[in-house]
Amino acid sequence: MIHKTFTKKDLLYLIDIYELEIEDPDSLSKKDLQIRMAEILQDNDNPLPFNPEYNFNTCEDLMMYLKTEKPNIDLNYKEKSDMITLAKKVLKYTRDGYSIAFTDFIDIDEIYQKGILLANHGDIPTCRRAVNELNKDQKIRTKIEIKISPKIKREILQKNNDKKSLNNRYKFERKIISISFD
Repeated sequence: MIHKTFTKKDLLYLIDIYELEIEDPDSLSKKDLQIRMAEILQDNDNPLPFNPEYNFNTCEDLMMYLKTEKPNIDLNYKEKSDMITLAKKVLKYTRDGYSIAFTDFIDIDEIYQKGILLANHGDIPTCRRAVNELNKDQKIRTKIEIKISPKIKREILQKNNDKKSLNNRYKFERKIISISFD
């Protein structure tokens, strides 16, 4: 059976990227979707299409993944708002010239610990921004690694590529050009 930590949205996403043949999956309840997905994956021996986000080759691999708890359980509304509030406090510290005097923090070690906590929730843009700015602080020796899910990494990469394609580009060359008129 599929683990309960996978949301209906997660299941619909997996159905879409692996092209599982379920008729009108949006109209099914989460429980019915889980049952139908499990039936299809158990009966199917064909290899799955390649997807860089999830590296599953067979339906059995995907089913084993779905039986375990979802790796990064999303935060609920209150926890997410608490993380954003904490990130805003860290951003205030960074934007006030990295001075502890204007913040509620006691010392640099406390700020570093809060930065590590925020880095675990790198899918939230405010947390990512706070950790990136905190890494620019000269008082912090070891830089904090931000944990971002593959899906968000792909979205960020696509966003950056779209942004680059919208910019006008020009090429400047210095060379001698000869024009002759007959």
